[in-house]
Amino acid sequence: MKRANWIRFGLTAAVVFASLGLLFPFWPLDKVINLGLDLKGGTRIELEGVGVSQLEPEKQKDITSRIVTILENRVDQYGLANATIRPLGKGRIEVVIPGLKDPEKARRLIGATAMLEFRKVIKSSPNRDDLEAERRGLQEILPSHERDENGDPVMWYLVGEPLLTGDILTDADVRPNSELRYAGYFEVVIDFNREGAKQFAEVISRLKAQGEVPGEEGDRLAIVLDGVVYSAPYINVDLKRTAQRTRRIDSARITGAFDFDEAKLLAVVLRSGALPVDVKILSEYTVGPTLGADSIRRGTMALLISFILVLIYMVVYYRALGLVADVALIVNMLFIFGALRAFGATLTLPGIAGIVLTIGMSVDANVIIFERIKEERRIGKAPRACVTAGFAKSLSALLDAQITTIIVAVILFMLGSGPVQGFGITLALGVAGSLFAALVVSRLLLETTGLSQWIPVKVIQEQAAK
Repeated sequence: MKRANWIRFGLTAAVVFASLGLLFPFWPLDKVINLGLDLKGGTRIELEGVGVSQLEPEKQKDITSRIVTILENRVDQYGLANATIRPLGKGRIEVVIPGLKDPEKARRLIGATAMLEFRKVIKSSPNRDDLEAERRGLQEILPSHERDENGDPVMWYLVGEPLLTGDILTDADVRPNSELRYAGYFEVVIDFNREGAKQFAEVISRLKAQGEVPGEEGDRLAIVLDGVVYSAPYINVDLKRTAQRTRRIDSARITGAFDFDEAKLLAVVLRSGALPVDVKILSEYTVGPTLGADSIRRGTMALLISFILVLIYMVVYYRALGLVADVALIVNMLFIFGALRAFGATLTLPGIAGIVLTIGMSVDANVIIFERIKEERRIGKAPRACVTAGFAKSLSALLDAQITTIIVAVILFMLGSGPVQGFGITLALGVAGSLFAALVVSRLLLETTGLSQWIPVKVIQEQAAK
C-alpha cells in the first residue's frame, strides 16, 4: 500500500475509534449528547435590564455583559447543566435551561437582584393593615418569606432604614438548621469581609439585646433580600457581648423553614452578587418532557429512515461503488456525532434536520466523484487510473460546493439564535465530514480493496482499442 494510503488509513482509523470512544455507550441519546430545549424539555426565558435600552450603546453592552456573567455564575453554582445565557441586544438576554421543568425556580434564580439588607424591626404583625398606622418617614412594611396555604405571607414587618447591605459579604453556605424548631430544615450562613465584620459588630452593639434589661424583649434584626424578610431574629446577650468585646462578628445565620433547594438558591444568589440593574421577564415558555421525548422519537425516526433509504439506493444504483459511498456515509455520521460530543455542542430538532440534509449532501460528494470515474472508464482507462483521474478532476467542483455551504452554515451559527444555530452547527459538521469521507475514506477503499474493478459502466471499445 502506498504511503498516501497509509496516511488515509491512519486518519480514518483515528476518526472512527475516537468517535466510538466519545459516543460510548451510544444510548440513550440524552446521556451521550447534550440535547436542546426542544428535545429534552426545559425552560426558556427572555429578560430585559430595566432602563438599559435607553443608555448609550457602550453602556448597554457593559451592563448586559455584567448581567450575563452574574447569571452564568448563578446557574453554574446551582448545578444546572448545559444552560445557555447570551445577550440579544439592547439590554435583552436569553436564558435557556434544558431539563428544568420548574419555571418558578428559574425565575427566582435569574430574576433576583440580590439586594441584601439588614434592618431593625419596629413591629411585626400577621395583618399588614395593623402596621400602616404606625409607619413613619422612610420606614417600610415588608412581607415574610414564609407563606400560608394560600400563598400569602404569614407575617408582615415594619422595618427601618437599611443598617447594612450585602456588599460586605464574602461567602454564603448551606448547613442543616441548628435551631430545634427548624429541625430537618436548612439555614444559610453568611460570612463578612473584614470591614463588614466590624460594621456588623457596631450595629449589634447599638441594638438592645433580649434579656439585657429584665422584662424587655429586645430588638430584632430583619435580614431582607429583594424586599422580602427571610428571618428576623432577636439579638441575644451573648452576641452583643461578643460584638462589644471583639469589635467584629465574622458571620451570621439566615434561618427559617428552608428545604435544601430553597437554601441553596438563596446562597447562590448571595454569593454571585447583585445584578447591576433590575431585570424584567419579557417572555418565557416551558417544554415538557413528553413533547421533548416525542420530538426525539420523530427526529430519530426521520434520521434512520433517510439513512437506510440512501444506503439502499447507493448500492442499487452504483453497486460496488455504492458500498464505498455507504461506508463513507457511516464514517461521516460517526464524525458528526463524535464532534458534537467532543465540543459539547447541543443537538436541537433543527440540528437533526441539518443531519438529515447532510446525509444527502454526503453521498452527493461521492456521486460527483463516481460520475467522473465512470466517464474515465468509458474511454477505456484502467480502473486504478480512472480512480486517480476521477478524484483529481472532481476536486475543484467538490471544494467549491462544500466550502460555500460551510460559509453559509457559519453565518447561520454566528448570526442566528437557538434553533437556527443548531441547524448551522450540524450542517457545518456534516459538510466538513462529507469532504473527509469522500476524499479520504472513499479513495482509501477504492485504491486498496479492489472495488474499483467493478465500475458499473461499459467501456467504449473504439476508445479502449486506442
